[in-house]
Amino acid sequence: MLEKPNKLRIALICGVAIGAVSAVPGISLINCCCCAGVWLGGVLAMYLYKQQFTEGMPPLESSDALMLGLMSGIIGAFTATIINVLILAIIGPVEQELVKSIVGKLLDRVVEQGALQSDMADTMKDQVDQSIRESGRLSNIFGSLFMALIIYPIFSILGALLGFAIFRPKTLPPSTMA
Repeated sequence: MLEKPNKLRIALICGVAIGAVSAVPGISLINCCCCAGVWLGGVLAMYLYKQQFTEGMPPLESSDALMLGLMSGIIGAFTATIINVLILAIIGPVEQELVKSIVGKLLDRVVEQGALQSDMADTMKDQVDQSIRESGRLSNIFGSLFMALIIYPIFSILGALLGFAIFRPKTLPPSTMA
């Protein structure tokens, strides 16, 4: 009997895909919907793994989905962190500056309407600016990596289990011939 295909190559491919979807500005918004990019990475891992099966190999099992999801999620967390650091080093805090601009405009409108005092709005703008400056600190980068190492494997495993349910071979119930 043949052995099952190697999971590491598939996990590397899907982990890099998860990391890229999670880190590239604009595309990363897909994860605002319950980590949809990470879920899809897990589903993709099962799809690619299933494509490598041939006749004579042991059947696809849920444990395969668990391992692929776990490996893809961990690789995705490290990949996303590396890409985030590179983007931060090359072009700066793009998303943070966008948030700062939007918050500033919203606070200005609220002040114009008289719902907020201008000194309170200035204090809030300063707090947003300070948090943006702190976002590039090493402690925040490691904190983000730590959170990603918890969240990404969980959602990637869920995606891989969903992929397992979708792509596993369907077995027909035994016929009851009398």
